[in-house]
Amino acid sequence: MKIVFNTNNKKNPAYQFYSDGLKMIKEISFNNHDNYKNFDYALFVSYPEDMKMIKEAKIDNPNIKIGLLDPKSHKLVYPYINLIDFFVVDSLEMYDFWINYGKSVHIYYEYPYFKKKLKSHKEKEKVIIGYHGNKIHLTSMFPNITNALEIVSEKYNIEFWAIYNIEQVGIWNIGVPKNVVCRHIQWNSDVYKEELSKVDIGILPSLIPIKKNTLRRSIVSKFFLNNEDDYLLRFKMLSNPGRLITFSRLGIPIIAELSPSNIEFIKNGVNGFIAYSTGAWVNSLSKLISSSRLRNELSNNMDISNNHIFEFSYQNKKLINFLKNYKICNNAYNHNELIGRKN
Repeated sequence: MKIVFNTNNKKNPAYQFYSDGLKMIKEISFNNHDNYKNFDYALFVSYPEDMKMIKEAKIDNPNIKIGLLDPKSHKLVYPYINLIDFFVVDSLEMYDFWINYGKSVHIYYEYPYFKKKLKSHKEKEKVIIGYHGNKIHLTSMFPNITNALEIVSEKYNIEFWAIYNIEQVGIWNIGVPKNVVCRHIQWNSDVYKEELSKVDIGILPSLIPIKKNTLRRSIVSKFFLNNEDDYLLRFKMLSNPGRLITFSRLGIPIIAELSPSNIEFIKNGVNGFIAYSTGAWVNSLSKLISSSRLRNELSNNMDISNNHIFEFSYQNKKLINFLKNYKICNNAYNHNELIGRKN
């Protein structure tokens, strides 16, 4: 079995994170653009500039199997759907979306690779609460998480560190908690060991606000009662456990919002906390801030329960097995008709 993984965008985080794991596979070559006839499988990431290479690969070798990693949107992918044999995704959310296209789908959890080192938590005067990721989720912290940070800051000495790509997206200024010391840190490839490792509690905002006009009552919602205490949650199809994995490999306990990937790996109160309401965030933050013992317990339990699933050596074996045994499902049903239906 010979595999090639090509891109025209080596600096993109998704390519870098997947490469961190895939480079441990001996059967794989990187950025060999001229010899598709020498390979059985070609992997690409769904950047616009990379999608065009799918056609080149198929022309050069009609028998080569094409795998698309991290497919980002229907609009981008669909013009090439008949050339793609399988998808490789990094979450349950993505799996559910792309399995709808009648292709085989494999889950491979990608994340920035660094040597795992679990933090030993001790009682301290100031507790650092940290976030790493994109600016959108920082903005989405308002109001529940923002309010919770403001409330706990009245009782505890805390500081909030936000790690994101400031140079690319600008400074975060919407939903910043008041009266809380906030440190804005520029993302770079070394930021995990140099900055994030110093954090005591990691938070995972994962939900996206819903526009008010989508909340209006309809005949359908009235039929289903539409109780005021119902949960109405919005999360991205691209949601994944990558940020959770990074915190876990550093031994940092996690509080995460209600999204499928978070619930898949966090058992509330055992290896982390799940929170949605302001009260739930205040409760979880207060417990972890006030107890280094609990911080150690939850982070150690996260490592015990999930580390083997995230390790690239384990994932690579599963990926190779998938490539050897997956079935081409293009004709399993008329996926064009299915996708075109209105729910």
